[in-house]
Amino acid sequence: MSSPDDNNLSPHPTPAPIKGTKPASSNWPLGLAIVVIGGLLLARNLGFELFFLDFHNWWAFFILLAAIGPLQQAFSFYRKEGFGAAVANSLVSAGAIIFIAMMFLLDLSFGTWWPIFVIIGGLYMMTSRNRD
Repeated sequence: MSSPDDNNLSPHPTPAPIKGTKPASSNWPLGLAIVVIGGLLLARNLGFELFFLDFHNWWAFFILLAAIGPLQQAFSFYRKEGFGAAVANSLVSAGAIIFIAMMFLLDLSFGTWWPIFVIIGGLYMMTSRNRD
């Protein structure tokens, strides 16, 4: 049996990573969002009036943070492959998270809007890739 390395006929070896270095992190948007939220909450505690934190359910803004991951993934897939199923799937995931947050922020009635979750489920099935 041959290993995958046996089939590498490239005349140039793959450079080894330099010890003590780490690959560039792609978590900076999430980190920035958390820093901004912390700053806004601190400003509120210090007496600054922030109209968007006057909602009784302002905590739903934290749900929006979960949409950053799928949006980053969609952007990454778009840069690699263009618009395709992977991008659409990530956008559907982000859209579902954003919709859940908006239900809380806007006090939408689940009894009225629950069919959106059926639609999102269908969109997710239509855009999911075969993972076999």
